[in-house]
Amino acid sequence: MSSLTEQILERFTGGDTIARADLTLPANYDSVGRALGDLVKARKITRVGRGRYKLATSSVPLSSGTIAEAISRKVSRSKRNVFLRGDFDKLGSYDGVGRALKQLTRTGKLVQIGYGLYAKAEVSPFNGKPAPLVGIRRLAIEALGRLGKAVDVSSFDKAYNSGRSTQVPTGRTLAVKDRVRRRIGYDGNYVVLERA
Repeated sequence: MSSLTEQILERFTGGDTIARADLTLPANYDSVGRALGDLVKARKITRVGRGRYKLATSSVPLSSGTIAEAISRKVSRSKRNVFLRGDFDKLGSYDGVGRALKQLTRTGKLVQIGYGLYAKAEVSPFNGKPAPLVGIRRLAIEALGRLGKAVDVSSFDKAYNSGRSTQVPTGRTLAVKDRVRRRIGYDGNYVVLERA
């Protein structure tokens, strides 16, 4: 008699998706789960949703654990500091990418700095919390650039540079020519966006 993994593979025909509940096999629930897990690790099948599997091909999204690893590799290789959620769309399904991004923010490899915006991070030796690798102003300028918004010098910077004010600007105010509804920042510290 063939092994449980072979019996599972025989059930997949073409590009059909199979639900775990539809697999009627002479084995208990846990054994089927382990066999499915082994097939996913061996990249013979791919998890495409909760309890749903498909034969693995190059165009099929990877499983959730593999998505997190792929995102982590992509982030570490990139020279960018800010990433849009759309940068990872090709690595898996919408839900799979979302779960992987949550996992990476929990482990401190990424920090969410806005809706659909993530920044490279590392755990701070001072407070043990994840913090971006660069300052908040630089993150905001890069994020706005990625969103296609033009950034200009703020009114505070202009007043200080022209000598009209002696108050040194904090650098957390940016002038934007377009309307931006997103808040950009982390851990309660946000950039103030003014209309240019």
